[in-house]
Amino acid sequence: MSQTINDVSYPVILLVGKTGAGKSTLGNMLLKQPHDDGHFQVSADMESVTQECSTAIISIDGITYNIIDTPGIFDTQLVTDKILEEIAKTIKKCKYGIKAILFVFEAKRFSAEQRGVLEGIRNFFGEGATNYIIAIFSHATKAQIYDRDIMRKAWNKPVCSFIEDIENRWGISPNSDYFPPDDPTHQARLGEIKAFISSMRGVYTTEQLEESLQEQEEARRQKEEEEERKKQEHEEKLKEIARKEAEEAHKRKVEQIERERKAKQEYEENLKRKQQQEAEEKHRQMVEKMKQEERERKIQEENLRKKQQQEEEERYRRKLEQMRQEKEREEELRRQREREWELKRQREKEEELRRQRAREEELKKQREREENLRREREKQEQQRLQEMYRRQREEAERERVRMMEELQREQERQRRLQEERRREEERRHHHHDGCFSLDTKVQLSSGKFIEMAKLQVGDCICSNVKNGEKEFSEVYLISHLGHFDHSLSMTKIEFTRSDGQKGQIRTTPSHCIFHEDLSILYAKDVVPGVTKILVLNETNELVPVVVDNLITEGDTGYISFYTRAGTVIANNVLCSCYDDCPQSQTLMDLVFAPIRLWTKVFPSNHRQKDLHPASIAYIYVRR
Repeated sequence: MSQTINDVSYPVILLVGKTGAGKSTLGNMLLKQPHDDGHFQVSADMESVTQECSTAIISIDGITYNIIDTPGIFDTQLVTDKILEEIAKTIKKCKYGIKAILFVFEAKRFSAEQRGVLEGIRNFFGEGATNYIIAIFSHATKAQIYDRDIMRKAWNKPVCSFIEDIENRWGISPNSDYFPPDDPTHQARLGEIKAFISSMRGVYTTEQLEESLQEQEEARRQKEEEEERKKQEHEEKLKEIARKEAEEAHKRKVEQIERERKAKQEYEENLKRKQQQEAEEKHRQMVEKMKQEERERKIQEENLRKKQQQEEEERYRRKLEQMRQEKEREEELRRQREREWELKRQREKEEELRRQRAREEELKKQREREENLRREREKQEQQRLQEMYRRQREEAERERVRMMEELQREQERQRRLQEERRREEERRHHHHDGCFSLDTKVQLSSGKFIEMAKLQVGDCICSNVKNGEKEFSEVYLISHLGHFDHSLSMTKIEFTRSDGQKGQIRTTPSHCIFHEDLSILYAKDVVPGVTKILVLNETNELVPVVVDNLITEGDTGYISFYTRAGTVIANNVLCSCYDDCPQSQTLMDLVFAPIRLWTKVFPSNHRQKDLHPASIAYIYVRR
């Protein structure tokens, strides 16, 4: 519902601020109308659309108010006095007074321009209007609209001072592009502004405006009188300055005449001195000319003598130069003969090198043919092993139930015949002695080093190195672990690492370790000073190291286990998990494939002195 400016029948809510600050937009939102197409006209450019005051009816908390939109103060194309006169005429029609003055300004640093607008409002309305001003921040960011604390943190010192002057009455004009009218945040910001309006005590009256206008008129009159007084004082000063300048000009003219007289007298005296000096100078020049002619004659004679001497020296120099050139030509001929001889020797040497490279190339091709033939044989062997592995896997699957029954019968026989099992254990020890000493160390996947005596089924231990990265493999079976009643023969392999540190590893003589070419050999077959084993260095590389010594020792502790990779790095040495077997790691991996598959389905927890039944089966198969 809108009204004409002549119909102001309720207390007034006055919208003030500079052009473009968002007064009309805020008025439309308070009226619950579209912010850019409501009762108050909104402009998209910097030129003020609101040239005259316009009003509308609004109800807040059941109380009816007139909301009045004003032109921009001090910043439109209209003369400021006309704008203030228009606002004053409107306020004088507000017989019920002004409930609140909403000062709308952009949410940015409080600039000198905004301070000027605020001072203009205070001067126009008087200091009494401060009690009715509510600061409204417009053009705020989405975060500032959503959270008042973010807006408060963005204030500079002038803004904080201004908010304190108006007793912390401030709100935020919501942006409908960020928060539509039905959004809770939009409604909350408008609700805060309305709450401040309802909480205002009293009204700003037309009498207060009249007093402010009279004070402004008195201040304007005093200002004009002060300007007139200053103007008269300025004119008096100008007259005094003109009088002093005239006296100074007369004094300067008298001094100028006196200077001209003295200058004329000095000119005549200087002219006489000049004529006398010219006569003396002519006589001096004549004497000097005669002396100069005498000097030139002597110089000519001296130059002629020097020229003759130089010609004589030049003839002598040319003769020396000719002799030097002849000597250089002879030297050049000698060097040329030497270069020809050197080139001949070089060509002969290059020919010999070419023949040697041809022989080396032929040998290289022959080695490549042999290498290709070896690779072809290895490929055929690999295919044969894969086929054998496939057949064994099928056979293992067909006989899985039979093996379980046979193993159960074997365990039953073991329980019935304790004495026979002891003898059988000694016999198995004689045939299956591929073990490590208990103090041998391995690295867990956690990085911790432990002795093999503490190994458990399921531990992941370092088994190999590839591209500088350690590989870890699961311990799927501990064949047997403990101490014999008698001494066990152990082979101790001693070596020196690349960093100079000593190292050693102890295994049973028939246990397999890796040679530098990744072939396997028994520990007892290591030759000190000749055999190279693979040792892990500090940069995670397996490097060949020559064995220093081989010692046979006695020990009662032993452990035999298997990883899924079939290898283990023990005491930094790459070792096989197999013993007393054909010297082929691939073949042994195929033989143990059924046991690896079996422990995948039925994990083992065997950790005893007795051999695991699967190891017993392996002994039978090996036999």
